[in-house]
Amino acid sequence: MTAVERQGIDEDDVALIDALHVSPRASFEQLGATLDLSAVTVGRRWRRLTRDGAAWISSAPGPAMPLAGAVVDVTCAAGRVGEVARALAENPRVASVHLTSGSWDLFALVVAQDFAAMSALLVDDLAPTPGVHATRARPIMELFSGAHWRLGAIGPNAAHELSAGRPEHHTLQTAREPDAFDKALYQALQVDGRMSLRDLAKRLGRSEPAVKRRLDHLTRSGMLTFRTDFVRFAGGWHLYVALSLRVPDELLYETGRDIARWPETRVCAAVAGAANLFVTAQLHDLRALEPLLRRIRATSPDIEIADRQIVLRSIKSWGRLLAPDGHAIDVVPVNPWA
Repeated sequence: MTAVERQGIDEDDVALIDALHVSPRASFEQLGATLDLSAVTVGRRWRRLTRDGAAWISSAPGPAMPLAGAVVDVTCAAGRVGEVARALAENPRVASVHLTSGSWDLFALVVAQDFAAMSALLVDDLAPTPGVHATRARPIMELFSGAHWRLGAIGPNAAHELSAGRPEHHTLQTAREPDAFDKALYQALQVDGRMSLRDLAKRLGRSEPAVKRRLDHLTRSGMLTFRTDFVRFAGGWHLYVALSLRVPDELLYETGRDIARWPETRVCAAVAGAANLFVTAQLHDLRALEPLLRRIRATSPDIEIADRQIVLRSIKSWGRLLAPDGHAIDVVPVNPWA
């Protein structure tokens, strides 16, 4: 669909997207009651948003899913940045690819089933990519945020109403290795995080009750969660930045958890490297960057902002391939077990 054919996003759409941030698989009836709209209207709006590539929901690993990840900075041979970005975006273990300003041409977020698999991905797969000049990998030690954030379009009472009894709110269980059923369910929900139980059962060759039991188990145990995303330009978020911070070791986890709660924060992770906290943030414009940096410095005088990168274009965002205007145009499902 061309940009001319796409419809815009209005306030009711933003409220719907915010409600789906709170409860990505809530029924249209539940969403309608919260938004004071009919279920038919909510369904029609969501179908339009997904058809236009303006919003989408994907499965994501929960905090109990045993995986390894890294932030990878890449410099490219002259004139080959686009080629490299497209090649990386086609890799199912590369979750996101962003072209940036600064000393590195792009950064990517990668995920694999364990550290050995991630090392093989970095050394044997990504580094030899034609057009890649140099890479720097920063393994993720702890992910503080990356799937959940809010737009503030619905109030706290409405959010509480939607989130009451949501499976993700239950106590995390001991991590275990995902089996074939878990992986197949995760992959199906990568393409459409709101896929119905009936369609999931048909796709996986399982009964609906079996799919429901396993889906409930994965979400309640913290192995599976969901990520709601949208074309951020249309929501007024015109600037995406990546920051590398040097934080004293004794403050690292406290600082990471604090910054992860900020409404601007999209990804916040403790990483292995001289700059040990990686943060991406969505801002309304370039003028909002300095207040964000001042706020970071105010958390502790010992925190140093080692690097800042402005995202010039997002090529892939958690499996979604994006047009230059930020609309989703295709999907390469994130598969840590590929």
